[in-house]
Amino acid sequence: MNLNDKIKGALFGMALGDALGLGTEFMSVEEIKYYYPDGMRHFSQIIRDAHRSMWKRGDWTNDTQTVILLIESILECGKLDLSNYASKMKNWFKDHPTDMVDFYHFLFEIPEWETHPRETTHKVWRGKDVYRASNEALPRAIITGILGDPRLMGNSLDIIAITHDDTRCSTCGAMIAVMADSLLRKGRPANYKELEDIANTLDSRTLYYLDMAHNGTLSDICLDNEDSLWFARKTMAAAIWSIWHCSSPEEVLHTMIDAGGDADTNAALAMGLAGLQYGYDALPDEVNKLLRYDEMEKLATRFIDYVENIENSKQ
Repeated sequence: MNLNDKIKGALFGMALGDALGLGTEFMSVEEIKYYYPDGMRHFSQIIRDAHRSMWKRGDWTNDTQTVILLIESILECGKLDLSNYASKMKNWFKDHPTDMVDFYHFLFEIPEWETHPRETTHKVWRGKDVYRASNEALPRAIITGILGDPRLMGNSLDIIAITHDDTRCSTCGAMIAVMADSLLRKGRPANYKELEDIANTLDSRTLYYLDMAHNGTLSDICLDNEDSLWFARKTMAAAIWSIWHCSSPEEVLHTMIDAGGDADTNAALAMGLAGLQYGYDALPDEVNKLLRYDEMEKLATRFIDYVENIENSKQ
């Protein structure tokens, strides 16, 4: 399996997990069994309630779109440029406010955030005593993992902190990035010790969830608990659990969807990693029904060329 197949697998895996995960987003396991007694496996099955009707069946949500904006920014600038990415995010959300979390609205209204996003977010979170270690930023870490060294860790911390100035979020992002880098370049998942060292260095509060990912079952993480379904640590743990314990992208996808909670984000993150592990050709056939398949294919081709040039320059 070559780099091309792995990166294409990551991008399409993320989009598939996001778009299909929408079908069970914010549902409990019991609700999923009620609405989808035979399992939720196809876009055509997604119920059309008030939440899910905001998207067409087969379309991805903000989780994938913010990653697309990040890739477009990297291709435009030839590097990770936080200010350029912040500008793209702000402009896109002006016209596409669907399902945008509340504190994004506040950040985007601050003129300084566009030019100095990390510093401005830090001031906002500290000044307003924000305590919200949520998962919205984690899919971006797969991209910094794909970019790899130099500055893998620095890029990963930066890309999380421009909207989420909480060490629980940045620690989870760093773990995801290291896992992505290992799957892409070493051809194996990062092991427990590698990720444990990150937690011990950045924020030991993530260790409890990392332990569940390593030693527990997915049900131990309680993804559908309505009071904590948005935790960054839960989404991180679920994604890493799937890489350590599942044997195929199909198993990863169906397991994440059946667990409920923030299923689109959980499935997007887990399937982004699964795509790196197994490659595009191993993804479930439902990927071919993505509403904007051609758009993602064009972007993937450009991004793969960019990463290949980076890898060649290291040799």
